[in-house]
Amino acid sequence: MKTTLLSTVIAVALATAAPPVLAQADAALPLSGAAYRVAEQAFAAYERGDYQAAYQQSTEAIRLRPDVVRLRLLQIYALQKLGRPAEAQQQARRALDAGLKDPALPALAAATAARSTPPDARGGRAPSPLRAAGSAADRARQQAYTLATEAYAAYDAGRMGEAASKAEQAFRQQPERGAWAMPWVAALEAQQQAELADAAIGTALQLGAPNVEELRARRVALARQRALLQAQQAYQSLSAQNDAAAVAQARAAVELAPDVASYRWLLITALLQQGQLADAERSADQALQADGGDLNARVMRGYLRQRQGKTLLANEDFDAALATPGSTMQQRNVRLLAVDAALAAGERTRAAALLAPLQAAAPTDAGDARAQQLLQQGIEQRAKAIRSSRAPAGLSAQAYPAPFQHCPPADTGDACTLMPVDLQGDGGAAQRAYAAYARQDYAEAIGEARQAVQLAPEDASLQGLLTTTLAAGNRSQQDEARLRLDAALAQRPDDAGLLMQRGYLNQKAHEPARALADFRAAEATGRAPKSVVLDQAYASAASGDHPQAVALLRTAIDRADAGELPLDERQRYNVRSAIASYSREWGVIASAGFRGARQAATNVGGAAISTPGDSVFSTLEAFWRPPAFNDAHGTLELYARLLNTLYDQGGTYESIRAVDPCTGESTPDARARAERLSRSRSTTGWPSTIASFGLRYAFGQTGLSAGIERRQFLGSATRSGDVYPASAAVQCRLQLARNPPLEASTLARYRLASSSGGWMSYLTYGYYHGTDLRTDVNQWWMVSGYAQGGYTWDDNSAHFTLDALDANGTPVRRIGDAHGRLHREQWFAAAELRAGRSVRFGAGQTHWVVTPYVVVGADWLDQRSRVRDIRYPLFPAQSFALNDTQRSWSLGAGPGVGVRYWFREDHYNTPRSYLDLTVQYRFAIGGGDTQRAKGLFATAILYY
Repeated sequence: MKTTLLSTVIAVALATAAPPVLAQADAALPLSGAAYRVAEQAFAAYERGDYQAAYQQSTEAIRLRPDVVRLRLLQIYALQKLGRPAEAQQQARRALDAGLKDPALPALAAATAARSTPPDARGGRAPSPLRAAGSAADRARQQAYTLATEAYAAYDAGRMGEAASKAEQAFRQQPERGAWAMPWVAALEAQQQAELADAAIGTALQLGAPNVEELRARRVALARQRALLQAQQAYQSLSAQNDAAAVAQARAAVELAPDVASYRWLLITALLQQGQLADAERSADQALQADGGDLNARVMRGYLRQRQGKTLLANEDFDAALATPGSTMQQRNVRLLAVDAALAAGERTRAAALLAPLQAAAPTDAGDARAQQLLQQGIEQRAKAIRSSRAPAGLSAQAYPAPFQHCPPADTGDACTLMPVDLQGDGGAAQRAYAAYARQDYAEAIGEARQAVQLAPEDASLQGLLTTTLAAGNRSQQDEARLRLDAALAQRPDDAGLLMQRGYLNQKAHEPARALADFRAAEATGRAPKSVVLDQAYASAASGDHPQAVALLRTAIDRADAGELPLDERQRYNVRSAIASYSREWGVIASAGFRGARQAATNVGGAAISTPGDSVFSTLEAFWRPPAFNDAHGTLELYARLLNTLYDQGGTYESIRAVDPCTGESTPDARARAERLSRSRSTTGWPSTIASFGLRYAFGQTGLSAGIERRQFLGSATRSGDVYPASAAVQCRLQLARNPPLEASTLARYRLASSSGGWMSYLTYGYYHGTDLRTDVNQWWMVSGYAQGGYTWDDNSAHFTLDALDANGTPVRRIGDAHGRLHREQWFAAAELRAGRSVRFGAGQTHWVVTPYVVVGADWLDQRSRVRDIRYPLFPAQSFALNDTQRSWSLGAGPGVGVRYWFREDHYNTPRSYLDLTVQYRFAIGGGDTQRAKGLFATAILYY
């Protein structure tokens, strides 16, 4: 929701157009500090017609700076407006007694009750009678006197054009009559010709008018009036969302009246609305130069610095503001704003320390029950945000809104203060709606907005507020918001703000094509915000047009380079990251995994002891994302993958006992240990290679993906293996079938055809937080995890052989051949969770990241293999399950560390590739197969 900073205060300040009081220029030192603030309040009170407040505040300002004549004049004129001429006359005499000089003071000191109106309308006294015309000089004076008299009469009759003309003629003929210049100037002012009035003052000074101070004071007052007009126009431009015009008009107001703090706030507002954060910060700098004790200016500068990612400088401003003496309410508001800044920067530790004093002693002086409730809610919401594991929402105006200025009634004497937006709920239904919206209580925001509209149905801004709150509600409320926007656009089809709002609503409703049309229409009006190009880009991407999205995002970078589109460092990085993501259509992933050797494990029954050695596995994958199938609903990838074993140290196998499958009796293996030991190594290299060709689909931003692939057994070792029955009964039957035994020992094997393969399908959920490169901070939390479940199966014709073995287990004779089928299937599930702290190390914007972490991993396997229809000579047909049929699970946890280097970065793209190395050691903490869960694991990944 787009809101105007300090809008309530600005509206009040600009609502009146009363003629400004004469702010007499003088040669005294400029006002500063408390005197500056009090004087500013006094002049503002006079301008809005609050003469009692103007008198009180000018009296206080005079106490601080008795040498400033324009403060004395302000006090006198306020007394006259209050109908207290005697006191006004007394104050004028005191000013003269104090040695102050001004042409107006003697007349004011000699004034009578009948002549008590301050010269803020006609600006001068009526001309005094002259002698009867005699000489030429007397006749000239008489003519000038006549013109002056006619000028005053015309002014009183409201004929301002005639009054200005005749007063100018009279003064030019008698320039020593400085008082006659005043109706000339006043008449021009009355015609709203402020620039001509200023020129008239300049002419009068050049012609030698004696009332120099009075004219200069009038020029100052005129400048203030012109500044007020510019400020009014700036506010109207802000309301019309014409931010560029508002900036120009607010700048003009500041130039005309640099001592009026409210105009600086207006300029900051306009600059902030247009996204010119650096210029807004400079305006805050200037406010602090005028008054170093301006608490609001310092807090506002802290906010502006934080919006630009200048966290250290922002912290300095907030800390200085907290160290500045102030009321309890001021200090509490500053503390809450400092907490918001820390949360926006992701500094939860600092935020917690700042919030702690408010949590330790719950404030009870917030005002009425409603204000107390809002304050308590604000403290609780910030505490919840500190505890949350969510990443910072960002530094946008929506995620990190500007504070608002709360000004109490003038008769309280309290100064205006900056407050968090979620505490402004005590200013009527509209402000309560804004506050509820800021704390994401959309139901309350909608209710308050409806109430505000009922009270002022003709207020367009309140109608917009209701539409905005409805757009954040449930589906039916969003539909109502759409109907309201459609109706409003039917009346004002070129309203850029309404078009943008409907575009955002369409995006939320997952209608990117309609959103894109609205954003384009808004841009065509010429009044859309500069950031509309980004909205178009993201809508294009959601529509599946990634090339168009990339082109628009590149345009945004170009405009930011040219100074046309304000982007802070984080926003620019996000845009470049989006370009890198949307422009990717293909990629290559190469990985190698190391599995360390494990200690010896005894099989069930003590039949053997196996000791696995080190091994290295590899994967090489290439993928392609067809652009036509990638949109807001998801991403489709086609891929090809090769898997194999690069290295296997091998393992040892020690025979302990011989088991008779028929009786179950075991006898010790009496051979020497050297004879009982055997070594085995898995085949490595190309013979161990399996190829996969598949597709997977990621479902939008849900983290879910599904895939299916065809697996081809390329390597010879993947198509051959041993055949050993799982059942002792089957083993016994086969043994008895060889009665009398043909050989002491036999070996059955299978071999598949070269075209053999299988299938795998799977479903994966992944969660990744903090795994990308960050350049805004040097360290951050990382949490990543995945869970995958799937099913693999293959059923291939096979050639089976039965060989006789000698005493060393070497095949010596082929007993028989047979054909049959080999069926294998496996249900599997695996999950892993890592949590750690990533640190970007090295100088400058290094791309090296190290992440110490802890890991928990689990897996579950249900594997079944079966042969059928094997017909060896002399044997009946056989079908049986193999001994690798098993069901097991494992659970392990331990420490790990990862090092990642990011590369392939350019002006438009963030790094698109990385090299990653992770090492972890897991301890078994559960499961039936603890060997699988423990040991050393290492992985190297190249993502290109």
